[in-house]
Amino acid sequence: MTASIKVLKNIKPPLRWVPEQREFTRAFLESKSRDPNGPNYNDLTQGPDSVLQEAQRILGRCLPPTETGAPETGLVVGYVQSGKTLSFETVIALARDNGFGMVIVLAGTKNNLLEQSEERLKKDFGIDDGDDYWYHLHNPTSTVKSQIDTRLGAWRRKPTKKALLVTVLKHGGHLEKLATVLKGLDLSMVPSLIIDDESDQASLNTKAARIKAGLAAITDVSTTYKSILKLRAVLPHHSYLQYTATPQAMLLLAQTDFLNPNFAELVTPGGAYTGGIQFFLGESELIVEIPPAQVPTPARPLANPPKTLLESFRSFLLVAAHHSLTRERGSKAKDRNRSMMVHPAVATTSHKQYKAWLDKALKTLRKMLENLHISNPTAAEALFKNEYNSLAKSYKGLCPLSDLVAELVDEVFDELNIVEINGTKDAEKKVKWKAARYWILVGGAKLDRGYTVEGLCTTYMPRPLGTSAAADTLQQRARFFGYKKPYLGLCRVFVQGSVRTAFTEYIEHEEFVREALAANRGKPLSSWRRDFILTQLLKPTRANVVGLGTRRIPVNGWLVPSAMQRDDDAAAENRTLLKSLLLRWGREYGRPVNAATVLEGIANSPHDVIEAVPLRAVLDDFLLDIQVRDPSDAEQHSAMLIALSRALAANDSLKVDVFLMNRLQTGYRTRQAGHGLPATHRYAPINQYFSQSAGMLNDRDHCFNDRISLQLRKFDLGTHQRDSSQADIKDVTWFAVHVPTYLRKALVIEERS
Repeated sequence: MTASIKVLKNIKPPLRWVPEQREFTRAFLESKSRDPNGPNYNDLTQGPDSVLQEAQRILGRCLPPTETGAPETGLVVGYVQSGKTLSFETVIALARDNGFGMVIVLAGTKNNLLEQSEERLKKDFGIDDGDDYWYHLHNPTSTVKSQIDTRLGAWRRKPTKKALLVTVLKHGGHLEKLATVLKGLDLSMVPSLIIDDESDQASLNTKAARIKAGLAAITDVSTTYKSILKLRAVLPHHSYLQYTATPQAMLLLAQTDFLNPNFAELVTPGGAYTGGIQFFLGESELIVEIPPAQVPTPARPLANPPKTLLESFRSFLLVAAHHSLTRERGSKAKDRNRSMMVHPAVATTSHKQYKAWLDKALKTLRKMLENLHISNPTAAEALFKNEYNSLAKSYKGLCPLSDLVAELVDEVFDELNIVEINGTKDAEKKVKWKAARYWILVGGAKLDRGYTVEGLCTTYMPRPLGTSAAADTLQQRARFFGYKKPYLGLCRVFVQGSVRTAFTEYIEHEEFVREALAANRGKPLSSWRRDFILTQLLKPTRANVVGLGTRRIPVNGWLVPSAMQRDDDAAAENRTLLKSLLLRWGREYGRPVNAATVLEGIANSPHDVIEAVPLRAVLDDFLLDIQVRDPSDAEQHSAMLIALSRALAANDSLKVDVFLMNRLQTGYRTRQAGHGLPATHRYAPINQYFSQSAGMLNDRDHCFNDRISLQLRKFDLGTHQRDSSQADIKDVTWFAVHVPTYLRKALVIEERS
């Protein structure tokens, strides 16, 4: 461990302290390495992206157990189904080894999620096996106050005794009760840690947008948020870690919000992880589109099951049969389940309809196969031919179809359960994965965020995208992500076309946010501008929790600043920049030529052009150095820089045509009222950038549709129409950028003040 401790001590920015792996953490990771489906011990502990070292980084950013100070709040971001639970379990283990007396886990908003998290924690930490490390309490109330006091008192006297592990439902009432119990205890010498699992759900203040708009007082807060603040207030020495795969809401909190994170760390998935990139940018066979006509609506109910539902069912049966033929046997066998998830809508009436369709399909198909697979095997195999051909195309080791059909009759049908997962009385309360190998789960909200479906290989999700879908909500439905590399080619996801597009376009947003967080890893998040690439199909998150001002900016077509004269020092720097730029570009990329020689439909132009300047040079030499001080212009400029930088990263050979408007002879423009300023104000925006000369090609048309174009020009500014002699601001450098449609991006930009 000496080498890894040395690495951790040299991390920049430095950790507040370096947690050490001791007895409990070592035992925990050794037990995880014995899991037949898990990584080995070296993979868990060695290297900067290992579970152990990332957990040490996360806890090392928290308030040290040996120091006093203000509570820390940290954001920890992973991918959906990528191993966030293992990460925070390792953080908890390190906390136990390094002097934390109490850990509180906010374990979901629904009882099934709380039970799922509790069962895993108890199993992985050996709590029900009589371990000597933890005393566990579930949703504590005043009846266990004396137990808590006794246990913490014993721990204070001898920290090798059991620490307290509390799991609590993320619900205002339960959190309030816990805060009340702890308030009456002496916790001054008890370093504590709060883990908020799926922290963007329910924890945040749903009154934030109203507060931002001045429609609510700053003290007007939602119930669960208020209860979390009360809980934190009774813990004099604690850190609060927000775990999520969708951090949009936390990153858009007001800087003054009490849950606004101070730092961010990342959870790196293992090599077998398959997420959005693998599903939506990889093998095309994995995604199957559901035609809108096959999705029932109140106005258009379906009398019969959708064709694609039956296709997905047959595909799943083949995958189950392949698994049955190839699976490992024994109590320690790997990967014992295969599952299908049907996620039609929130309304439970739709769950009953889909389950009824599947029950009937199973009954019918089983009866047919039991008759045909002996008497007419060719006919039996023909029922699955299309699905088999699709699976064989993406998975090369698929068993012969004849063997799969026989296995369905011999084994799979007997091991298959179809159940509803929802809040109705007839629904399955708890899936007992060891009771059967093959499951089809039909449900809505309970199958969303946080729910783990063992061995999920087939997903049927006819839910529409909606008119104002939130990016984080959509991504949390991706229960089909996970550690599926060995059988990825057998996976299928059935969704509507708009949902497929949204998932695909979300990938760039997710990777952009992770890159930004990686660049700011461990740094104060208050210094990072919240600027995101995000498809126009989606909004970042639900509007009511957003306390930070943002603006959506499409980078497509012409982007023109409106007040480049703002700040005299900046204007002077821009004049110097333009002068030096022209000399350098003229030498390196050729002398300017008349724009009419490269533009169609014009005999002469008042403008010149330098053709094919590398985009990298345009960014490095000009766009990254030009001073843009007007807040609205700065927002647009930031969006443009992000879009062009992403374009360059994808294709470093991109070129820009640079137009020297009026051959850089100074033009004249008037100012107009805008940006809250009268036209007479020096910083008021100009009334127009583009001009139209009789018989000439419009300035707006000096660009190419297939390449980026940059216009450079100089203006004098005044308030008198067509009277340049009245200009009161002289020689202002101006520019405009045209981004062709194929490079367009949509961004959400933090408002500048």
